Amino acid sequence: MLLQDDGVILSGRSKLEEQKQEGDDDDNRDDHDDDRVDTRSAPIDVNLSLPLKFQQKIIQDLIQNDGLLVLGKGLGLETITANLLHVLGAPTTLINTKRNNKNSKRSLVILLNAYESENEKISQELLELSWLDSFEDLNLNESNSTKNPFVVVGGENVTVDKRGKIYQKGGIISVRSRVFVVDLLSGIIDPNLITGIVLLHAERISETSNESFILTLYRENNGWGFIKALSDQPESFNIGFQPLYNKLKDLKLNKVFLWPRFHIDVTSSLLPKTQNNKVSKKDTRNIVIEINVKMTESMKQIQIAILACIDACISEIRRHNPTLSTEYWTSENALDDEFVRVIRGSLDPVWHRVSWTTKQLVYDLTTLKDLLFKLLSLDSIKFYEFIFQIVESNKPSVNVSKLNQSPWLMLDEATTIITYAKQRVFQVIKEKQKETDKIESTYLLEEQPKWEQLALLLDDINQERQLIDNLELGPVLIMCSSNTVCRQLRTYLTKMKENISDDGHGNKSYSGRKMMIQRIKEYLDWKRAVSKINKSVHQQTIINQQRQQNKKEEELITSKTFTRGKAPPGKRRRTRGNAAVASVNRLHRADLAKENEDIDLVLLDRLDGEIIEVDFDKSQHETEDYDDIVVTGSKVTTWDYDYIDRKDQIIIEAFNNNTDDILLQEIMPSYIIMYEPDLSFIRRVEVYQAVNKDRPAKTFFMYYGNSVEEQKHLNNIRKEKESFTKLIREKGKLANTFSAEEDNKKFQNIRKDQVYNTRIAGGSTFKDPNKETRVIVDMREFSGSSLPNLLHRIGIRVFPCMLTVGDYIISPKICIERKSIPDLISSFKSGRLYQQCEQMFRHYELPTLLIEFEENKSFSLDPFSELRTRLTNNFSGKGTSDPITSKLLQQDIQSKLIMLLLAFPKLKIIWSSSPYQTAQIILELKAKQDEPDPSIAVSVGLDDHDDAVDGPPQYNDAAIDLIQNIPGINNVNYHLIIRKIRNIRELVNMPEEELGEIIGKEAARKATNFFVKNCLKD
Repeated sequence: MLLQDDGVILSGRSKLEEQKQEGDDDDNRDDHDDDRVDTRSAPIDVNLSLPLKFQQKIIQDLIQNDGLLVLGKGLGLETITANLLHVLGAPTTLINTKRNNKNSKRSLVILLNAYESENEKISQELLELSWLDSFEDLNLNESNSTKNPFVVVGGENVTVDKRGKIYQKGGIISVRSRVFVVDLLSGIIDPNLITGIVLLHAERISETSNESFILTLYRENNGWGFIKALSDQPESFNIGFQPLYNKLKDLKLNKVFLWPRFHIDVTSSLLPKTQNNKVSKKDTRNIVIEINVKMTESMKQIQIAILACIDACISEIRRHNPTLSTEYWTSENALDDEFVRVIRGSLDPVWHRVSWTTKQLVYDLTTLKDLLFKLLSLDSIKFYEFIFQIVESNKPSVNVSKLNQSPWLMLDEATTIITYAKQRVFQVIKEKQKETDKIESTYLLEEQPKWEQLALLLDDINQERQLIDNLELGPVLIMCSSNTVCRQLRTYLTKMKENISDDGHGNKSYSGRKMMIQRIKEYLDWKRAVSKINKSVHQQTIINQQRQQNKKEEELITSKTFTRGKAPPGKRRRTRGNAAVASVNRLHRADLAKENEDIDLVLLDRLDGEIIEVDFDKSQHETEDYDDIVVTGSKVTTWDYDYIDRKDQIIIEAFNNNTDDILLQEIMPSYIIMYEPDLSFIRRVEVYQAVNKDRPAKTFFMYYGNSVEEQKHLNNIRKEKESFTKLIREKGKLANTFSAEEDNKKFQNIRKDQVYNTRIAGGSTFKDPNKETRVIVDMREFSGSSLPNLLHRIGIRVFPCMLTVGDYIISPKICIERKSIPDLISSFKSGRLYQQCEQMFRHYELPTLLIEFEENKSFSLDPFSELRTRLTNNFSGKGTSDPITSKLLQQDIQSKLIMLLLAFPKLKIIWSSSPYQTAQIILELKAKQDEPDPSIAVSVGLDDHDDAVDGPPQYNDAAIDLIQNIPGINNVNYHLIIRKIRNIRELVNMPEEELGEIIGKEAARKATNFFVKNCLKD
């Protein structure tokens, strides 16, 4: 294939066309050799919307070869995906050289793993590309029906028959993995009809995922179709040993295409240079202007203190778990988004064995990281409110014991954080009044330094616009991290006050005093509400403390790390754990003990006077530069409709990787202000500038100098570069892999011949491992379990059905209800588990409850009992769990299991540590059992009278329990009796021949002998 600069593919043949022709030649041959049809596929002419060279080369690589594409963040993966689907989904024209006619054949391309927003975006781009093809189609008589549509299959909303018709029509179909794997197993879609599969988010694929299951089923029955996998998360491909090799193995691929930002083709496409290797004057708007904003002294001290607390927590975790700690557990990596998750992943297998101090420190790391980034995003009042919540949540109360208090609050740095956070709001300063020239006291109410810099930048942009006077100027786009920051900036820009200095230079400054005064009032209202709640539970707290005085609690181990610099304890009588509580209580007494000391009523009245003064000044001298501000994604109660010219618009948006490039193309801004750094959006701006060379946007990049914000951005760039470097090295060492069809049907961990007895002698009922075995699986199991995939890998045929009773039917006698631990807890809470067990006992001889834990997780109920307590959060979002509460909840789960066994004594319970062990257990259980019948399994639990007008029948449970104790009648055949016999009297009086036609001759003979047998022995 050839690709022009304008993105139009001209005549050519790809590897895909050759593969498709090989499959089509056999379908178009007659029985006689003389009448054989010679068919060839015609060249495909399609249009693409890829103006950049590196994107065109990526499409060429993916069309010619199957492989995995790993692209740098923000380089247009969605656009590449849409254009790739447009090429691969183009209909193939088969030319009959002897008969001189043409036949158009549709392709069937499956798109997996696409989010809803991605489906909408891809659908729009495919529609635009199809319009381009229709516009340049010179054959006007050709029907538009050959154009492939883009269809999204949503699952339950689309029935089986509709899905089958959609597959038969062909085209590009986006379908959920859970739905598609069921369709493959059920035979709704023939794998040989699938032209190929395009897989998004390849970094999420694992050995046991549904996507890997689909690719296995596809390759077992279709060896000519293509598989394309795409991802823009290179960091995810550097976890574990040989991560790239293992990922390619799961994807059934052999090639990988790496396109980082430092690729020479990407660099040349995004940064065009002149002959002297310098940027031309016309490209000066492409230069990003960095605005380094300095933090205030209070913000610097708080940041240093938080980082010290994080370092102390990491040191303590390493000290408590020396055998589990890795080189990654350092304060330098603490700014990574996945840092806490990586630590928790290392501790999960032994979570039930680690100390409670370690668990608390892991939770505290999340709190401290959240606190660190809120320092730079929230205003000073909201930040102090968050600090207040954390301290309040660590006070001993009804829900919080001494063992649940955060150890980092005992550090001196914690006092520094609280002190400076309070000073940013309530520090009393002297301020000169304009009207009276008096110096009066007022609160500081410190503003974020970025606010004023943003206002000054907008003022400079406004002045620049007046000088340019270009009617084609677009709006100003401000991008930030979240909708909370969007609303914050909107409020500031609409309420800020402009001040002009009196030194004769006319220097401008901006103040958001009015907004801060409004925030302090909101804080006071919130604090009064909290005070009422605390008073209402005060007496209960005293009672709780009295009860715990005589109760022995697990001691909170406090390291010297958190008590350094403290005075040595005296010779007073000590109580366990009180040293930690005393340190926290000193903070309460010093800063937050007395509610009335925080606020001076006189100063508060002066703040109200400042609001009136600000409103008066604004009415006298109101600027209209920032009145027309649009904030998308925020909640607005009232709307004012008015026409706003494009060049006067200021649009504030939050970063969204799925819609950022569409946003840039739609509004076409002339000025872009990145209020906070985001690596993906920076790359999208580079792509936008490269595409729109005639109308580039002037870009500004704001960040706090010497802050964690700057450090995190630099770390993201460094880690992406290191990830690509590792992938490039591993790619160079990859060996050629050759696989056979038998490799897809084997699983290295579990084999049937290791379980089934091959020595059939002496009347043994063991099975032959070479014979087909099957398991009937409920369709709902494919959404959250990897067990069906593992069963297929070990050679068991999986039949997906909509089961009314049970989740897995492994034999006519054994029915298994699988429960994960969260599902088990919810089933106990709703009472659904009792109903499910009752249904299993009615229809199967061996009802079984399978309790399955997750792979690489603790084989214990401790983590789940802690999770239940932490779902009930207090003000700060911090959990309220402690060892005693966790043990009580764990005992609650165990007691409910005991109650279940008392209600169903014959219930079998199987504990499994992972899906791998579950597959081994099912294989062992099937060793001596017959194969289940899918039609019978589906009909179990359904009644012939379900369609009656009065609804489903109501059974007499007492009568059913009675007949189950009669010899010859058991859990398997009793439902045959209740369907044909109305009552027990009719059953007793029924002749043996008629009863034998219902339940069998032998069972009828036993039941009849029981009915006619005398109670007294002769």
